[in-house]
Amino acid sequence: MYIYTLLDTLVWIACIIAIIYIAYRVFAWRQGNEGITILVKRRTPFVVEDISFDQVVLTTDIPFVNKGKQYGTIMDMFPRHLLPQEQFDNVQIHSWLTDANKERHDGYWEALVYKQRKGGTIRLRVILIGKNGNVRKDVVGFPDMPIDIYHQVVGREEYRISKTRITLTAEELEVAMRK
Repeated sequence: MYIYTLLDTLVWIACIIAIIYIAYRVFAWRQGNEGITILVKRRTPFVVEDISFDQVVLTTDIPFVNKGKQYGTIMDMFPRHLLPQEQFDNVQIHSWLTDANKERHDGYWEALVYKQRKGGTIRLRVILIGKNGNVRKDVVGFPDMPIDIYHQVVGREEYRISKTRITLTAEELEVAMRK
């Protein structure tokens, strides 16, 4: 008889723990999480920031917003340009991201916290270095180049890494180089 009473008590304790856990998960779900979104369609066109005989520095500003219900922290953000040498080998490419309001030139992303419904602007720099010495001649025939932006974000839940893609088109590069 004591065993049945003990088992009955253990089952009730397990049920209470399960109910408390489910209530906590519903509460956390209703609280929401961050929702950092990079607004690719609202980015500015690439412009020439600096040009010399052998290299050109292009920049674009990309807005983002925290659409979530909680604060969000962008812990890391970096670009990855995708132009294989089999496709185009006349330039060497370097790229990095920085917060447009707190520019850094060392390639380091400083972690930033954003309130719900607030955002900012990131600046993407792409440096094209001509392999033959004359960057204007070396970029002739430059194809569309996808650039993936990876960002590590954390809010109330575990961090996640997301990827957003923008494209430096051949036409956009040509227009930027003419100015």
